[in-house]
Amino acid sequence: MRRLLPLLAILLLAGCGGTATTSPRSVPTTIAATTTSAASDATADVFPADGTERATVVLFHGWTDITPDGYLEWIAHLNAEGVTVLFPRYQQSALSLPAQMLADAEAATRDGFAKAPPSGPVISAGYSLGGGYSVVYAANAKAWQVPVPRAVYAVFPAMPPVVPEPFGRVPPKTPVTMLVGDRDSVVGTLGADQLAAAISPHPATIVLRTSTAAIAFDHLSAKRTGPAAQRAFWLPLDRIVDRLAPR
Repeated sequence: MRRLLPLLAILLLAGCGGTATTSPRSVPTTIAATTTSAASDATADVFPADGTERATVVLFHGWTDITPDGYLEWIAHLNAEGVTVLFPRYQQSALSLPAQMLADAEAATRDGFAKAPPSGPVISAGYSLGGGYSVVYAANAKAWQVPVPRAVYAVFPAMPPVVPEPFGRVPPKTPVTMLVGDRDSVVGTLGADQLAAAISPHPATIVLRTSTAAIAFDHLSAKRTGPAAQRAFWLPLDRIVDRLAPR
């Protein structure tokens, strides 16, 4: 088994608001889970849509974002658009074991759907390490016995350090979109490249966000809430919702 500390240290810095100095290319190869991890009692927070539900977004948080506090403005925006948001809590702390996080991602996703069965299309979304889990969920929805997402939207994704074996298969009609930032020194393009390779031959669209005077697309830019960040990160998900669930 390869050492996981380089990846975990990089993501820990990102989650705590630091700046990683390690090159993204130092991230180790992921490890396949070949044994069943411990039973999980992981849960998901449910944020119901305002009014009639148009769609459900399963939003996987970034490394050590173990509460939804850093995502509440985005969640409120989605709720106002008629979107129910499920927020799986797949990590208990920075010391959580990678295999347990994978098990918790599955258990928490299942818990969210048990609490709020969807009445419209489901979209899998996530940021950073959660972006990786958003792809893992799409590839394993049937195995997890949860609704299959109609689209995947991963923002600055990192490949989870432990993944299912085999990785799983994204449904042919489920488009996968991943954003990467030109100044992201935490994961760079590596996570998106690894995830695209993992789901191949299923196509993945990787969109490069290029910094402007209004916003620098470093790793933490995805958690900002100003107008430039909303256009860069919120608007693409809004358009996915509009395409799958027109008003």
